Amino acid sequence: MFAITVLILAVFLLFRLGILLVQKYHDARGAGRSFKRMLKSGALDAQVYEEAVWSEVEHFGKKRLRAKISREQQRIIRAAKTQMRDDFLDDIQPGFYQYIIIFLIASILGLVLEMVWMFVMFGIVESRVGLVWGPFSPLYGFGAVLLTMLLWKLRKKPWWVIFVVSAVTGGLLEQGTGWCMEYFMHAESWSYLHLPDHISQWVAWRFLAIWGCIGIAWCKVIMPELIYRIGEPTTTRQMTVVTLLTVFVAADIAMTLMCFYRAGKRQEGVPPRNPFEVYVDTHYNDEFMADTFENMTFTGPQR
Repeated sequence: MFAITVLILAVFLLFRLGILLVQKYHDARGAGRSFKRMLKSGALDAQVYEEAVWSEVEHFGKKRLRAKISREQQRIIRAAKTQMRDDFLDDIQPGFYQYIIIFLIASILGLVLEMVWMFVMFGIVESRVGLVWGPFSPLYGFGAVLLTMLLWKLRKKPWWVIFVVSAVTGGLLEQGTGWCMEYFMHAESWSYLHLPDHISQWVAWRFLAIWGCIGIAWCKVIMPELIYRIGEPTTTRQMTVVTLLTVFVAADIAMTLMCFYRAGKRQEGVPPRNPFEVYVDTHYNDEFMADTFENMTFTGPQR
């Protein structure tokens, strides 16, 4: 789990680096949507082109003038962009719209990276999904949302505060998830009992430290830019799509929990009590659960 979490963090950091490089390129040439938006809104004025060097370039048969902005003016542009982003972040409080998008991104990215990790490290293609419908690994999604909710108001606090909160959050998330999977679903996905610094079956000191570092990187580097890029919904279509996705994910989680519940009851020899449980046993039987959740054990914890 932690290897994949670190990979997710690395992907977000690479994405952030890519954005910085693209922005630097646009700033040097007076291009890009954000640059034009600042000119239109008055955040920048025509003086930004002072001392610019102009050249004529041809794209797809059309000749255009391209500016090469001076370094001093580039610093002014970057300062204006930073101020615009900070003003937006100070005025917004992340809510339903931002959280569901973060959940989906982290869930899908976590699943893809887990499958790639298993193939690269062990040479096997294994299903790592966490829900019965769709390509989602919800633990990563819930982790990203939980970190965002807890760290949003702490993003300007000292690093050690963020480290402690993130470490405690990560430990509680792992402990709660592992315990619920074992005692309610009769399933196990990971265990730290073989590590000398384990605190419980699902929590170890080394991983608490990693959770703390992840929280710092998320809070200081990734989360502000991600929230800024997601922005706020400006059309009815955006809210409709996100609402439909939320309904689907909620139904997916509910069905998954029922499937795990019935998988445990079947092991105990408890027959279905109503038509819905009969439907679950018929369409989501033990073979389906074993094939879909290949990384989990359904016969009790293997310690």
